[in-house]
Amino acid sequence: MYLTWASFNNLRMLLMACMPIVIFYLIWLVNTSEGIRSEEGTLLDLICWPDGNAIPVIIACGSIVAVVIELYGLYQLFKAGLPKREHNVTNGLFYYIWGLIIMIIIFLAIMFYSGLQSTIIRAKIKGGITKAMLRYASHLPSKVAIDRLQTRFRCCGRVDYQEWFYIPWFNTGNSVATDAVSNSKFVADNVPYSCCSKDVLSPCIHHGITQVGLIYKYDPTKQLTIWSEGCEEKLINEMMSVSWRFNAVMSLMILKMILQMIAVRYLHTAYKNGLHCGNQITCYAYLLRSATDSKVQQTATAKRKALRKKQIKQSRTLQWVTGSSRTGLRRYSSSSASDINSSDELLKPVFE
Repeated sequence: MYLTWASFNNLRMLLMACMPIVIFYLIWLVNTSEGIRSEEGTLLDLICWPDGNAIPVIIACGSIVAVVIELYGLYQLFKAGLPKREHNVTNGLFYYIWGLIIMIIIFLAIMFYSGLQSTIIRAKIKGGITKAMLRYASHLPSKVAIDRLQTRFRCCGRVDYQEWFYIPWFNTGNSVATDAVSNSKFVADNVPYSCCSKDVLSPCIHHGITQVGLIYKYDPTKQLTIWSEGCEEKLINEMMSVSWRFNAVMSLMILKMILQMIAVRYLHTAYKNGLHCGNQITCYAYLLRSATDSKVQQTATAKRKALRKKQIKQSRTLQWVTGSSRTGLRRYSSSSASDINSSDELLKPVFE
């Protein structure tokens, strides 16, 4: 395609106007990934380390690198509108194009890794929550993780609250064996205090849940004062929602970077072929070099050379014409002077 200086400058200004929007969303990715890492990531990290920090940290690092590349490209596009003698940005635009290609590959790899980890984390969460519940009475980090998980997601147990009936969570001492839940040995109808519901106004009954209480008029068949849903599905749904949100924003960033790469490539080739602020001509720009592009470039070069030769020939012809006319005038003036002298000599004896 052919670009004039007006189209070149309009495309450059459009890219410069869109870059702050891209930088804003990249900063949003960094901020959101940090928030996810400190909230859901910490819970997930306590249950199945180190999956809670892996994906948010990778997304944050990739977004920071993308911000640096976008700022570099913004600076190069700004210099592209200045005279070429002062600022030559041919190499700068070329490096910016490769930076965009690298960021597209990195974002695609992050999206693939995020989808793969979502499947792996789903299997890890099941075993992680069960393991933390079994270590609730003897391991303080596990107790903190379960309490925060149940309070944050308003849930109780892994699948439902009845799983706590088979775990001696209120005893201190050695941890319970891993196969304790599978043996289905009933311990007590008690659940931790973090299972208490905040939506019920009556006092929380988390000891003797299945028993009717006369003091608080508690009837488990009518209304429970604890959360009845499990934490596994809620945590998985939350992590999937976060993953889809990140992937949606990164997909938009990839699409935007592809469009940027195409536009900057046309600007780079046009600038390389001589189109700039000091030489506002119509110039050929291409996305990928091909045989047609090389022929067009060779034709344009041949035309420029022919035009130069023609201009040089015209200037030489003009010099020759002006030089010969001056010589003729000189000869004519000298011959006329000699004729006058000779005529005077011929007329001189007659007058004498």
